[in-house]
Amino acid sequence: MSALSPALVIAGAGATGIACALAAARQKIPVVLLEKSDRLGGTVTGALIHTLGGFFDDRGDALNPGLSAELIDRLVEASPYTCKRRIGKTWVLNVDPAIYQQVISRWLNEYPGINVCYRTGISHAAINAQRIEAVTVNCDEQSRTLDTLAVVDATGRADIVRSIDSLWVSEGSALAGLIVQLGGVSPGTLDFPKGPALLRHIRKAVENHELPPECATLWLDGGVYPDEIYLKFNLPANDYDHARMLTVVNRLLAFLQVRPGFADAFIRCDGQLGIRDGGRVYGDYTLTEADLKQGRQFDDAVCRAAWPIEYWHPEHGVSLDYFPPGHSYQIPLKALKVGGLNNFFAAGKCFSAEPRAQASARVVGSCWAMGEGLINAYFGKS
Repeated sequence: MSALSPALVIAGAGATGIACALAAARQKIPVVLLEKSDRLGGTVTGALIHTLGGFFDDRGDALNPGLSAELIDRLVEASPYTCKRRIGKTWVLNVDPAIYQQVISRWLNEYPGINVCYRTGISHAAINAQRIEAVTVNCDEQSRTLDTLAVVDATGRADIVRSIDSLWVSEGSALAGLIVQLGGVSPGTLDFPKGPALLRHIRKAVENHELPPECATLWLDGGVYPDEIYLKFNLPANDYDHARMLTVVNRLLAFLQVRPGFADAFIRCDGQLGIRDGGRVYGDYTLTEADLKQGRQFDDAVCRAAWPIEYWHPEHGVSLDYFPPGHSYQIPLKALKVGGLNNFFAAGKCFSAEPRAQASARVVGSCWAMGEGLINAYFGKS
């Protein structure tokens, strides 16, 4: 770890953390980007998210300029299969998670001022005069203290906030998601009306105990490439058993393989459990559902958002609350500021918001815009 000190220290190399790092590097601010795993990309690459929401409004136009727009351009340039796609009343960016990871890795490598540290986390924060003056980071059983310009918790679970004071975090209860890529599927297998009919067949098989109960929440989606589909399970996070779910997936695959289009299907890749709400901090301001629905504007706004309130209730499943045509809302800096500390922020999925407000703002596009907007607001846009 050879970063300059003091530095902007960011925990979490997902959408928000990467956007923070790039925005800071463009202002010549030294950055230490800490990632507890051994790869970049957060939920997109870890949980295999191929439909990236939050970049567009309901007309399909870009919501936020800057890094978000540049990311789209880079992803489109990297693969002819990257494309804008309409799903219901929303627009998403269809992208291969592996391409996403390649693009962000190359992007970060363009900036020598960004020091990326894998398998690394913060173990201690030294606080004085309402500022975090230094943090102790651990990597491969070695520790080092870094002086800090500011600290951003972009872990998605408020890990750094919890390590300072767990009372600053409200726990989440939304269902998590498990995504599995299937390859070898005949093109057009999910085309209307075949897709909905297959899903009804799966639901009936669960009712008749031919398939495990975990398949009752299943959604099917076309993939990025013509021969793949994505299986999307929605599950409680607290008692998740990955070995059990691999058994469920194999039973479902066997069930599908005797149906049209699936004879040659195989498991291409299975993702980590994707946590939709791993806890939200109590910030200087809590963004409310009313703020979203009123399209509230803030003097310290860091970005705009417009994704519907996509709330995955632990008992009742998903509900989608769409906004009126042309509607958007703002996310303020004060909802990212934590614990009364002047240089400590939690951004991305764990920012300060009511559960249903977080259910709209947590998507990838909003997190990219939130990360860049935080840096520009705190350090001043160059």
